[in-house]
Amino acid sequence: MTEVYLMTSGELYNKDYIIIIHDNDNRKEVDEKAFLSVGGEKEVERLSKNPKLQSFDAIYSSNFIRSLETAKYIALENNTIINIDDRFNERIIGDIEPMEVSELRILQAKNFDFKLPNGESLNEVKKRSQKALKELLNNELGNKILIISHPIVITALLSTWCVRGFNFDYDIILSYSDKAIIDNNFASSNIIKLEFDETNLIDINTFDL
Repeated sequence: MTEVYLMTSGELYNKDYIIIIHDNDNRKEVDEKAFLSVGGEKEVERLSKNPKLQSFDAIYSSNFIRSLETAKYIALENNTIINIDDRFNERIIGDIEPMEVSELRILQAKNFDFKLPNGESLNEVKKRSQKALKELLNNELGNKILIISHPIVITALLSTWCVRGFNFDYDIILSYSDKAIIDNNFASSNIIKLEFDETNLIDINTFDL
């Protein structure tokens, strides 16, 4: 049996306390460079010492700075390397102006095929993360694996097996075998565990650290 654990990054530094004097990066590049707050770093370091985040055979991460900052603590505690796979990267938003991100969230929750110009749909995110996971399962047979990704990516991936619903704010809710898996309260301390027999899913469970 192969165990795959999914988690997201720690708390981000507050953008309100950053003043950009000169920066030619586009929105996607700025998002990739978002980094953890001091509190977020301390929280991840604390979580890395939890027995439930020990004995990993391999750690995989998106290439976003916040994911790698999270992964480094857990990799250190597990004496293992970090495997970077951009197929676990955050969804590409695309050309959003003048739309708000909150509007895009609702439109994509209602329709997994909806996307903005130069952006990704949730089904596209789901497809690339599925492919990455399948390769991982074939390469890590029988191992205990951690994937550090992003809430939207993890939600899209889990929709492969979970029943999808919504709350009154059109946040996506996922359930598996009558168990709530995603209910919009997703922090670094919320861990999702998937168990596989080769590439066949056996069970999904969640726990908090």
